[in-house]
Amino acid sequence: MLLDTVRKTISEYGMLEKGDKVLCAVSGGADSICLLNVLLALKDEYNISLYVANVNHLIRGDEAKRDSDFEKEICRREQIECFYKEYDVPAISRERKMGEEECGRILRYEFFNEISEKLFGVKIATAHNLNDNAETILFRLARGSSASGLCGIKHVRGNIIRPLLDVTREEIEDYLKEHNLSWCEDSTNKLTYYNRNKLRHCVMPLLEE
Repeated sequence: MLLDTVRKTISEYGMLEKGDKVLCAVSGGADSICLLNVLLALKDEYNISLYVANVNHLIRGDEAKRDSDFEKEICRREQIECFYKEYDVPAISRERKMGEEECGRILRYEFFNEISEKLFGVKIATAHNLNDNAETILFRLARGSSASGLCGIKHVRGNIIRPLLDVTREEIEDYLKEHNLSWCEDSTNKLTYYNRNKLRHCVMPLLEE
């Protein structure tokens, strides 16, 4: 059961203590909606104060606005404070001379750090899962990473926690279907000119085969 796996991960890596403040990074996709739902389910058990952060990269136009509106409605319904910010990632990535994917990741964490200054002592929960970890290791391997870089995504890094890191993407989707939860599909996830998408859609299926 997914919740039991998450409880075990939280306990093994000391992710949560009673009374913690937790900022859940939510994009609207299956992984982050699952994470938010799991934290809501465990909220009373761990006596945590829960907040949500959402970033609009201004890449997908109306689709991105739809996703943000979807998350804001969840927060309104669950009475969770939602921190929202827009970044013009295409323009900023050109200015910084880096890819949109990497630029968006950096900007997200900059925003999370801004919120951390407001919510002193907050822990930031991201929805990385077991599949993400495998993809990250392969991506680093392909780039010629050192041995330390091949350890993959850490369960805990500073004030960042990853409660779903021992759960597969398939288990996440099964959990959402079982609990009748909807999520948003990001059309850019299918575009293989993004490095991680190329790895996910072209390389991983061959390895699984």
